Amino acid sequence: MKTSVCNPSPVRFLYRSLAFGLGLGFWVLLWIGVIHAVPAQAKANTVAPKVIASDTTWTEAGSPYLIDSSIFVNPGVTLTIEAGVEVNGLNPDGNNYLFQVDGRLIAQGTAEKPILFHNSIGPWSGILINGTMSETNRGSELDYVIVDGGGLGASGVGGNLSLTYVQAEVRHCQFNNGRGDGILGNDASTGGMANIYDSSFTNNAGFAVMFEDGSVNPVLAHLTASGNGADIPFGGDGVYIGDNTLEGAHTWENMGLPYMIVQTTVGPDGVLTIEPGVQVLAYLANDGLDVEGRLMANGTPSQPVRFDPVDPASGWSGIAIAGSEAQPSNGSILNEIVINQGGFAGNCNLYISYGEATVTNALIDGSEDSGICLEHGASLVMSDTLLSNNGQYAIDVLDASAQFTLSNLTASGNMSDTIGVEIGTMTGAHTWQASGIDTYDLYGYLTIAPTGTLVVEPGVTVLIGEGMDITVHGALIALGTAWDPIIFSGETQTPGWWGGLSFEGTPELHALGLLEDVTIEYGGYGGSALVGIYNADVTFNKCVLRYGSSDAIKIFPSGVQAAVAEGVMDSQGVEIRRSEIYEIDHYAINNEGSQAVQAAFNWWGDASGPQAEGNPGGTGAVIVGTVVYQPYLTGPNGVCMFLPVVGR
Repeated sequence: MKTSVCNPSPVRFLYRSLAFGLGLGFWVLLWIGVIHAVPAQAKANTVAPKVIASDTTWTEAGSPYLIDSSIFVNPGVTLTIEAGVEVNGLNPDGNNYLFQVDGRLIAQGTAEKPILFHNSIGPWSGILINGTMSETNRGSELDYVIVDGGGLGASGVGGNLSLTYVQAEVRHCQFNNGRGDGILGNDASTGGMANIYDSSFTNNAGFAVMFEDGSVNPVLAHLTASGNGADIPFGGDGVYIGDNTLEGAHTWENMGLPYMIVQTTVGPDGVLTIEPGVQVLAYLANDGLDVEGRLMANGTPSQPVRFDPVDPASGWSGIAIAGSEAQPSNGSILNEIVINQGGFAGNCNLYISYGEATVTNALIDGSEDSGICLEHGASLVMSDTLLSNNGQYAIDVLDASAQFTLSNLTASGNMSDTIGVEIGTMTGAHTWQASGIDTYDLYGYLTIAPTGTLVVEPGVTVLIGEGMDITVHGALIALGTAWDPIIFSGETQTPGWWGGLSFEGTPELHALGLLEDVTIEYGGYGGSALVGIYNADVTFNKCVLRYGSSDAIKIFPSGVQAAVAEGVMDSQGVEIRRSEIYEIDHYAINNEGSQAVQAAFNWWGDASGPQAEGNPGGTGAVIVGTVVYQPYLTGPNGVCMFLPVVGR
């Protein structure tokens, strides 16, 4: 009986199936043994060509790629490197070699399969990506790439990654053990830069990142650095910004590393925004951060913006907000900031000239000179700020024409916890506030122009330097209170230390003085009166004038009669009420004018009243000229007064 080949019996089919299964299992076991007997993937050891002249991909299967001499990627050519690729220098002669990309480099690894560039034998250039002056090279990308030991030369010469006329993207990379910088934006005018994210820099001899062209505007995020800067004084764990001018909008992100500057200038049309938590470290120089445009440094209580020196022993220059008369620097905002140890070479932590700034919740500390300096054309609004440990004044008004609005300030540990005021002429409206720093130290001559007004707030003390004075052609309004009087005194409490207040108008335009609860003392330098009046209207109410080495109040002839006759103006007026004038070396009032001085209800230093015509028993201060002084107070607190007997 024949057996059908197509329809084997069940027994035969089972036998054949078993035999086939045993045979297949044998071959499978044999294949597995072979796999385990050899490496999982043999190294290809591909020797890279010297010139890559067309688009090329280096694959993981071809890895490692060995560089036995310099390699060049031509302009317009893209070299793509796959994840897991190793690029290694094979340079038995120990000669330096270049890895130069004049086209594009796309090196995209993964977290599991990074790309590695290194040289296991000798030095190498690092990755050099170049464009040209006429055309910036864009489009190169490095993602999950490790670059180790590159950089022919020191910081600023070479790096693990060097960029010249290039804008590149760098993500999730490591730059280690470079002989120069981790990443170098090469040369000061090439625009070499990279946007860098989530990357680390370890043990590079130079800076973690160096942008020699400081005008570039990279995006930086989540960077870490350690052990960099072995060849750089004070270390290199930061992002170095070259001394170029920033135009347009720039942002310094809180990316994890400090920005390190020698001199950075924000141009007239530039805006520099500094994010909360950023630290700026400045080298010793005559210039630190110069702002001709606008600075927006807006920190938070937990993440202030800090400006510190790279070397605390040497300090740095400081921030200068300085425009020009034609184009002032307007709109800068500094909130929750720290400016520390500036003032090198006579500068200040913060200097303003032809510019305006709003400063809030700040610490201005440790300047070699003053904490803040205000020059001509300056405007400052400042509140809730501590000025401490500065080498001169807490605030120094170098030109009295500067404008400032101050509130809730604290000064401590400065050479002078005051507001210094140098020489200057005031035009327009000015106010000296009681801001917490309530003392103004006038160490120059102050002039209030005919168009100027100075308002002095209650509680302010003005200390005046030797031989200095205040001349008022416009208006001085000093209205204190019984609880917060205003004081004009000498820096040294010696009669005759300073000149005095001099009100000097014209017959056509009188100067104006409104003084209430004001003490004026220790003046008289060079024979000046505590208060001199010439073509002026001055009112004293509840004031104290004392310890003068010359006259307390002197009214000069003013030619008023001629002006009145011509119908130009009314005669000048001087009125003194409920005030105290005593301990004066010369006259309490010396009226050389023809207009009577209204001076009733005042204390003249003695209950008997002043020494004056019509008061033969008076032993108080001396009055000469036409002065209406009766009735007068018989006590300094105004509780008693002498009333002349009428009808005798």
